[in-house]
Amino acid sequence: MPKHFKAPSGTKDILPQEHDYFTFVKKVIRHRFRQSGFRRISTPLFEESTLFEHSLGTASEIIQKEMYSFKDRHGREFSLRPEITTGVVRSFIQNKLYETALPVELYYIGKCFRFERPKSRTQRSFWQFGAEVLGESDPSVDAQVMYLGHRILTDLGIRDHCELHINTIGSEEDRKKYLDALANFYTGKERTLSPVSREKLEQKKYLSLLSPQTEDEEILVKMAPKITDFLSAESRAFFDETLTYLNSFGIKYTIDPTLIRPVEYYSHTVFEFTEAKTRHKLLVGGRYDGLIKKIGGPDLGASGFAAGMERVIEMMKRHSVKVPHKDFLQIFVAATGPIAKKQALPILIKLREHGFHALGVLGKASMQEQLSRAEKFGVPYSLLVGDLEIKKKKILVRDMKSGKTEEIPMEKMLDHMDKLLGAPKALDSTVDFLGHN
Repeated sequence: MPKHFKAPSGTKDILPQEHDYFTFVKKVIRHRFRQSGFRRISTPLFEESTLFEHSLGTASEIIQKEMYSFKDRHGREFSLRPEITTGVVRSFIQNKLYETALPVELYYIGKCFRFERPKSRTQRSFWQFGAEVLGESDPSVDAQVMYLGHRILTDLGIRDHCELHINTIGSEEDRKKYLDALANFYTGKERTLSPVSREKLEQKKYLSLLSPQTEDEEILVKMAPKITDFLSAESRAFFDETLTYLNSFGIKYTIDPTLIRPVEYYSHTVFEFTEAKTRHKLLVGGRYDGLIKKIGGPDLGASGFAAGMERVIEMMKRHSVKVPHKDFLQIFVAATGPIAKKQALPILIKLREHGFHALGVLGKASMQEQLSRAEKFGVPYSLLVGDLEIKKKKILVRDMKSGKTEEIPMEKMLDHMDKLLGAPKALDSTVDFLGHN
């Protein structure tokens, strides 16, 4: 018996019905990004491993446990990208986009890869979309980035089921003081921590301890020092100004002092859109001043966000969000007889060139078998062609719902189908579902 192959663990196929959701999400984000002046960028699926080590930090969970790394035939080490921000910043530097008009606003849609636990909400191969504003350190940028995330989730029909949590992690100097305070706080409390958290404490991953695994750890997090107690006057002013801009949009949010992004490149504003009640992360982001300089570019600020498409789609389904279905068929062409078969294929092509969604002229099945197949495809009309119809220059149009059949002249076929189905231009309009060209 041949081996029964399956998709690799932690991955899954995107079947045709799933692509209806992916298509919808992509249209929404493309529209909102373009409307806001963003242009699309695509970076390689893999980068030099040291690039991610510089950006994410060698002590990060992603680098230590989640990277898919490999060596090429020349012994150079590369890694499949676990996120896309790093590649975008590398491209910004390599292509000297900092010499163009600033800020540079970029968006992306692409695959990412992480060696996640099998029961994790994140697949090992997943789609991510996001936005980056590079070359500006103004608080208004952070507010605009959050509004863009809010607007996209609203368009997708799930914003009312989400909560926006915001915090600041201040400057690098602020965080050094904060990390010292966390180290002092957790010293002597090892017995209260889970084995996983004790390991993090030994590795001095203090920020990771703020994601509690047990009830005891939740209590500790509430008691632990807060980053807001260690902010400089400049950092406080930056955060206050960000909130002032955000308030002008009328967006509901919660200031959450426990919200800390464990990735090293973040600074100042951090935020998360999470599913209400569950706190499952949906769209996360913030400011990362210093990252551009850290990996070899000029000292410029940056801000952005990222979201997992699969997570977004799962939430849309849970809340019964309907999406357009465009993979529909209108006409099935059935033919029997040697003469009819040769003539039916040009008829099928003619229908397609006219703009109809049509299929048929398949195999050597009888007319009844072909009609049964047409029913399974769910087409509203079938065109029946036999040798006799070809000689008479006629074609039979069958209404699949009523079962009624009408004979029409071959030369009037397109006009007749236009009347029944509407002109293809109306069906395949370039105006998208949001009403924009």
